[in-house]
This record gives sequence, structure tokens and C-alpha cells, in this order.
Amino acid sequence: MFSLELFFVIALLLYSLSIWSHKMTGKMHFWMLCIFGAGLAADILGTTLLCVINTARWQFTTHTISGFAALIIMALHFVWALRAVKIGGKFESYFNRYSVSAWFLWLFAFVSGIPSIGK
Repeated sequence: MFSLELFFVIALLLYSLSIWSHKMTGKMHFWMLCIFGAGLAADILGTTLLCVINTARWQFTTHTISGFAALIIMALHFVWALRAVKIGGKFESYFNRYSVSAWFLWLFAFVSGIPSIGK
């Protein structure tokens, strides 16, 4: 049986790879942007499928609020990464400065959902 949580694990791996690769090199390369985009797509797909499947059980919890906030932050972060690749300069230096903070916010949402796996 396929578990939808797999989409979020894939998103975690891809998002982490792109952010930490950028942090180590100090430059956003096109391949990092592609991996970042694939991670964002996995997160959006997983979130959409869970919302569609679990409509009867959907409720506001710390995880759902932080999860939607993290998804929005991740999407904005991706737009910022696009600008960093296209324009560079200050966009890239600020991206380097704040990307790990955005990643930690996303990670909090990921970890907050662990207790609900299998329910």
C-alpha cells in the first residue's frame, strides 16, 4: 500500500539537498533550483492529496497551521531562488542568509506531523 507521507519525505530530502548544497557552495545553481522545484511539487502534491482524502477528519491543529504556513514559505522561497538564479547579486546574498531559517520553519512543520502518521 502506498503511503501519502512518502511525498513529504521526498520533499524533505529534495528541499534539504537544495538548501544545504546552496549553503555549502554559496551559489544557487540551476540543478539546485530543479531539485528545489521537485521538492516543492512533492509537498504540494502530498498536501493536496491529503486534503482531498481526509476532508472528514480535517481540523485546525498546530501541524495543519504550521504545515500550510511552511508550504507558503517554501513556495515564496522557491520564487526567491528563481530570482537569485536569474538576477543574482543581493537576491542571492539574502537568499544565502535566510534560506536555512526558512528550511527550519519547514522542518518544524514536517516534524510536527510525525505523531499523526498512521492515524
